Amino acid sequence: MMKPAISYLSVLLICLGAAPAHAAEEAQDPALRRQAADALARLAPQPLAKGNLPQPLVEVNRESADRRWVLGSATQPLPAMAGADADQVPLSRLFLAHQTDQGWRLALEGERDFAALLDAAPDGWLSADERRAWRSQTALAKRLAPDATGLGLPWQEGAAWSMTGGPHGYSGESQPYDSIDFAGGDGRVLAPQAGVIYKSCLRNGSGLVKLVHDNGYSSTYYHMINLNSMADGQRVAKGAYLGKIGNGLPCGGSTTGPHVHFSLIHQGKAEPVNRKWLGGWQFFSGNRAYQGYAARNGGRVNVGGRLTHYSGGDPAPTPGGASGVATPRGNDGYVNLRGGPSLSAEIVGSAARGEQVPLQCHARGEAVDGVWGRTDIWNRTAAGHWISDGFIDTGSNAPVVPQCPSSARPW
Repeated sequence: MMKPAISYLSVLLICLGAAPAHAAEEAQDPALRRQAADALARLAPQPLAKGNLPQPLVEVNRESADRRWVLGSATQPLPAMAGADADQVPLSRLFLAHQTDQGWRLALEGERDFAALLDAAPDGWLSADERRAWRSQTALAKRLAPDATGLGLPWQEGAAWSMTGGPHGYSGESQPYDSIDFAGGDGRVLAPQAGVIYKSCLRNGSGLVKLVHDNGYSSTYYHMINLNSMADGQRVAKGAYLGKIGNGLPCGGSTTGPHVHFSLIHQGKAEPVNRKWLGGWQFFSGNRAYQGYAARNGGRVNVGGRLTHYSGGDPAPTPGGASGVATPRGNDGYVNLRGGPSLSAEIVGSAARGEQVPLQCHARGEAVDGVWGRTDIWNRTAAGHWISDGFIDTGSNAPVVPQCPSSARPW
């Protein structure tokens, strides 16, 4: 499917540096603020749930014309401590809310009721890109490849940055260790995979930035400055500019020096980065926060070392494996990845045009009229998703990977 066109007026406003449409604004409804703050408080670990903290910040990122539907964010600001010896980031989540005769019905991303609200939201209020990305965040099925993320690293492919802080929590020692700190190169933070962008807590050119990908994962970024001017809810391509590393503390917290605090979320929950593949590296947590290392092909890089960003977010194909290049039909920008070998199976991700996709095995499934004609070959990717052989260039019209074990059908 093709990305929606950007209007001439939108391009003109961005070029002039104007504030983008749908910029987050603080919610004015006291009941909405209270309900969102209470939902966020249930996620906070005990050390942050106590003490004199600022009031939670509840913002509206998107509102329906009748103001009865809201896509917003709830953030717990922290005291600002620039130059501290630890990296602390405010807890923040997006939510959907619907005002009924009984009051606001609200659910945070990843909560069971979020899916019901998403299905009930008015037609046309959320774009097709948003709905697809958010539906992947509501899936309840167990992942087939728990170590794969489908994400690269948040800088240019082929360049090397430093891992300034190993796996840690969003507030340092808090569990799970869902975050890693990076700095280096030209300082330009880039999208590690395509996703829908949202910004919260915008202050002085800094803010909390979230990308909702369409494979169940979201990634978040803090401390950046000179943020891009993309509007909330717009799909950004892999490699799109997000901001520059910095010491930004728009909602408080602390920073040890200019860097980007990268965090991983899966279906609304903080996701441990231990054993996850990002940009060709597998990351491992240490015994304490900020320790750990990254490994690739038997090599190891400790904290402070440099990591080259390799193409593809997941492990390289195993010996005897293969890969292919995603080749959408016509002018489409990406190919849908499915939960099974059929066009009627759930969309669980996507592969951008030209993206190298590691393959694991193949099966015979629904016949598809692909780029090179009709085929019933389906390839299972290293991430456990399915792509028709009609939309991936493997260099052959025949299977290039072994048949998936019939005794353990993964669909």
